Amino acid sequence: MALAEIGSSIAGTWILVKNENLDDYLKEIGVNFVLRKIAAAASSTMIISVEGDQVRIITKGPKDSDHSFKLGEEVESNDPQDNPMKATVNWEDGKLITTAKPTEGSKAKATRVERRIEGDQLIMVGYVYYISASL
Repeated sequence: MALAEIGSSIAGTWILVKNENLDDYLKEIGVNFVLRKIAAAASSTMIISVEGDQVRIITKGPKDSDHSFKLGEEVESNDPQDNPMKATVNWEDGKLITTAKPTEGSKAKATRVERRIEGDQLIMVGYVYYISASL
């Protein structure tokens, strides 16, 4: 059911029209000043598709990426600085949500990225969160 919903709602080719607070987000996850400015000025295209039992997200821009995954399954990934992470993607309430956490010894920050449709636009929002050790 979730894959059918993804295929009929969020799947497609999306071209970046504007970004808001991208510099703050990239700074928070450790991207240096020069790369943040390049990212903010660059255009990018995101292609979301359903291929069999997997969702595929291709991003073409300052840093190309191509990821395929099954919903709810943890996969190895990297942040924009190529720090290793573990990511899980789920479909919840009409949103494609990627939650990623650093692997042991990684300099990556835990993140959550939500993709949703508003009108005829794909809205992508990124969050950085901090994990504290349990007492």
